[in-house]
Amino acid sequence: MLSTRHFSLPFSKLCKSSLYLSVLSALGSGYAYAEQEALNAINKKEMEVIEVRGIRSSMAENLDVKRMSGSVVDAITAEDIGKFPDKNVADSLQRVPGVVIERDGGEGASVSIRGLSSELTFTQLNGNFIASSPGEPSRSFDYTLLPSSMIESVEVFKSPEARLDEGGVGGTVLMHSRKPLSMEANSGVFNVESTYADVTKEYEPQFTGLYSWKNDDENFGILVGYTYQERTNRTISGGTDANVWRYTGDGQPTDVTGNSVDNNNGWDTINDSNGNSYDGVWFPQVVRGSVLNEKREREGVRFSTQWRPTNRLELGFNYFGFTLGQDRTESVIDIPEWSLNPDFLTAVNLDETGTIATGMQYDAMASGIESDMQFPWMRGSYVREESTSDTFDFNLTYEGDNFKARFVIGNTQSEGGPEESWEAAYKSSNAGENAATIQNAAQMAGWSLEQDNVSLNIDPNTLVNLQNGIGGGRDAGSSNSSFVRSELEENYYQADVDFYIDWGFLKTIRTGAKYRHATLHRETGNTFFLDPNFDIAAGEASEQGITRFDSYQWNGGMPLAQNVFTSENNIAGGFDINQMPSIDWNKYRDMVTANYVPYTRIEDNFVYDIEEKISAFYIQGDFEFSEVRGNLGVRVVQTKTFTSSTDLYTYQLDHTNDETGEPVTGDARFVEDYQLVTQQNKDTQILPSFNIAWDATDDLVVRGAIAKVMSRPDYSDLGAQQRITFVSDEWADDRAAFNELPGFSGSGGNKNLKPFESVQSDLSIEYYYSEGSAAGLALFYKKVDNFVVPLVIDAQQSFAGKTNIVDSGTITIAPYSTVGNGTDAVSKGAEVFIQHAFDNDFGFYANYTYNKTNKADVSINGEAFGQSPLIGSAKYQYNTSVYYEADYFNVRASYNKRGETVLGLNSGLNVYQDPYEQLDVNASVNLYDGLSLTAAVINLTKSESVTRLGNDTDARLLNTSYSGRRYYAGFNYSF
Repeated sequence: MLSTRHFSLPFSKLCKSSLYLSVLSALGSGYAYAEQEALNAINKKEMEVIEVRGIRSSMAENLDVKRMSGSVVDAITAEDIGKFPDKNVADSLQRVPGVVIERDGGEGASVSIRGLSSELTFTQLNGNFIASSPGEPSRSFDYTLLPSSMIESVEVFKSPEARLDEGGVGGTVLMHSRKPLSMEANSGVFNVESTYADVTKEYEPQFTGLYSWKNDDENFGILVGYTYQERTNRTISGGTDANVWRYTGDGQPTDVTGNSVDNNNGWDTINDSNGNSYDGVWFPQVVRGSVLNEKREREGVRFSTQWRPTNRLELGFNYFGFTLGQDRTESVIDIPEWSLNPDFLTAVNLDETGTIATGMQYDAMASGIESDMQFPWMRGSYVREESTSDTFDFNLTYEGDNFKARFVIGNTQSEGGPEESWEAAYKSSNAGENAATIQNAAQMAGWSLEQDNVSLNIDPNTLVNLQNGIGGGRDAGSSNSSFVRSELEENYYQADVDFYIDWGFLKTIRTGAKYRHATLHRETGNTFFLDPNFDIAAGEASEQGITRFDSYQWNGGMPLAQNVFTSENNIAGGFDINQMPSIDWNKYRDMVTANYVPYTRIEDNFVYDIEEKISAFYIQGDFEFSEVRGNLGVRVVQTKTFTSSTDLYTYQLDHTNDETGEPVTGDARFVEDYQLVTQQNKDTQILPSFNIAWDATDDLVVRGAIAKVMSRPDYSDLGAQQRITFVSDEWADDRAAFNELPGFSGSGGNKNLKPFESVQSDLSIEYYYSEGSAAGLALFYKKVDNFVVPLVIDAQQSFAGKTNIVDSGTITIAPYSTVGNGTDAVSKGAEVFIQHAFDNDFGFYANYTYNKTNKADVSINGEAFGQSPLIGSAKYQYNTSVYYEADYFNVRASYNKRGETVLGLNSGLNVYQDPYEQLDVNASVNLYDGLSLTAAVINLTKSESVTRLGNDTDARLLNTSYSGRRYYAGFNYSF
């Protein structure tokens, strides 16, 4: 099962060993001068070699990479061909000091380093970016896309070097794939597993195969890999809408320090049916429970070839192709804003301070007669989508007598988005069904927010009533089939030359240039389901074209609740509910498609495009004298950004006809207007870096580093369309019973965002006291400018207006969700690690990171809007793993905990994620040579993620989320 590693003895002379050479060569670090010195030493003296393999070998190799690097680097290497320490590369990275991962459906999806958001971690495969576009594009790499079986090793650079691509204010993750000429001929791995989760109760397969071949002359090789995975993820979440925690009354709330909170989203006093009034109270506008079911089918293909026609020349080609298909349904139970009505509200529970609502109870008979309660609001969505990612590169390396040149030409592109997208909503009452009398499927409902839990209760007869045709009013206005698709492509061209010199302490001069041209297109589309007799040609030729009001839901085609409602069961965490009616999407889709014809249109007026042209040049010198080594360099980067978006203005004019009470349709109901906005920006960054390492003794290494780094804003933050909604007095009057507010609200990106900039320094000491064992302490400091913070604010905007709809002039838009730049943020802290291998087959490794951030000013276009810590920053985190490895059996238990994490700024307060901890266990049994039985349990502790508004109280609960405990079992055969 385990690959052989060779260690030279004694350990104190490791820097002149074959392991040092192989590690540097495998990771492509380019320390050619040191490699040559190591070869000379090997030629002069035959060294004693022993075999060490498996977990211990991998851990020792990780330490060797860290020790020999001239920069601040941590590493993870595969324990065997196709066998990484965890089920996912991201899961393995969380063992690295200072690294926190974010999960998607319980699987590691993105990585953040030293308290900065995952968007500031720059991830590359073999030195280049991989595009991934699951509908909404992101600069952050999606680790669920790439199977770990294709990766040999990973380096985490916490201090930059000029030769590395810019983009990682948090850090840079370099993943290295296997190469055929570095593997044995006819070697590879086959892995077959089944997985099971407590939230899905399904067994699902996954397969990985990797095969490598090379000729007898070992100058030509081919490597192929294939992976297939079926996975059902289920995320159960309860909480409140994060953007609509309100405050009653005209006064400003205060935070725990007594400072006034800038929150103008207050409502009038809440009154219940008993005549009680609640003023000066925080309350959630919406309380909900949701269940997200996601079936994934992932395929990955890898093909690589190497050819060395001469000893000096090497040619290579790499291709990686991934396809991710997803069928996703979501069931939601909402108790929304229109519940805050004395005709329904019977009781309000407050926290011990009397200023935060922690529970509410409602009854359709609260006013003495049965009122049109309309809630719980029962919503759902169904999405079928596919995303693809294709990356290829051609590379050429030439070794001269005193130099090495490398040229790379590559392309990475991805596209993704729904093939089908449905949304539908129903109300508890029979509102809108032309019934003579009011009927409510639910006579009562309520919610409560406990310290770590959301509880919902509804009338236990709700589902039966819906299925019997009682209540279940169809909400056409909240039912649609819109979707988002995106295409991301980048071409890159790179040339690097290393000159091996002997100018005193200067040993290598590295220089190079890289050009990247990236284009992003994001679009919105709609699928309207039309009557078979609808004249499509005439509709397209009309002035307004085909609109949503021609679709099925506005023309009596939306299925009745009694025909499509079922129950969502197995609520294993996330929230509590006594019953959860939900839409059966198979029935819903079958009924609509049997009677209506789909008509899909890409909306030309609702897109955004981003084009980036990035030019970079660097020069770096690697030095070595006595027991000191390191590098000094500078990288100059120019980024030209072209951004355009079509902003949407929606005017909600009249909800219902006053005479008939029926919904108004067409332009009399609402009007949409679009405006194309374009912008060009140019930014030039000069990024110096300096790294130094001193071998103070044979066992002690002292390091220092200082550098300036930058990261570009995320695509969606930079390019997202502005969406402004105007609610007229007439519309608000129609919905006065449900506290509909007139005026403007909106959201949008910020085309004026500046790139993140950080000046950072590191100081560390590492003690390598035994083979495979070490301990160390690191101090770090980052001063970050232009970090991006999500905001919910009151925005002043010069508004051209629309004749006879709204007056032109400066308009207050409240609330307005956007992003802004923060300045003068400081992140500083310390990392401690220890790794020890005992002689009795046991071992452990542990690390602890403490991170302290200040509250920095946040502004939009130069106007201050508040203060916020660095988004994604956590006060502390620690990881520990204990393992046992014998000839026929090994087991490892890994525990990690992350402290309170800052997520954004909302309603004048920061959003915080509670401390999170998780325990994972991996084990394998060697059946015979090369074949092993493997098993794992992920999230043994059944941990849940919890977020809150502000950290002055536990009462303002935003969200709880549970993705389950997952089990794996399978066979691994390496040959």
